[in-house]
Amino acid sequence: MKIRNHKEAFVIGGLLAGTVMVLGGIINCLHSYDFKHCFLIWVGLIMLGSALYAMRRPETEVLPDERTERNSQKVGYAAFWIIVMSGGLMLLADERGLCNLELRGALSAILLIGVFSFVILGWYYNRIGGE
Repeated sequence: MKIRNHKEAFVIGGLLAGTVMVLGGIINCLHSYDFKHCFLIWVGLIMLGSALYAMRRPETEVLPDERTERNSQKVGYAAFWIIVMSGGLMLLADERGLCNLELRGALSAILLIGVFSFVILGWYYNRIGGE
């Protein structure tokens, strides 16, 4: 099978990854019932659904244009530095004794900061448009 364009690669990759995630979640659920395995099944089903949705759309609707790619690069760059700075501030505060951070709580906070900054900055850059 020859992949002719990026849309086909996206669809085939989404179908393969979704199938592997669903099957892996089902196999792991048979051995131990845990929330993360059920979550893996749901994420796999969502990925399969998005790949099937993209399969039925023309390529111009699936692949992002130049402005969207430029905005996502700006957002990723800014979110990365926000994550680095928040992690550094948490380490500095823990070292100085201002707060007693556990590793799990600090990593969860950094992850949430990264996700929220990515979403908020993405909304902002899409609203102001290309510069």
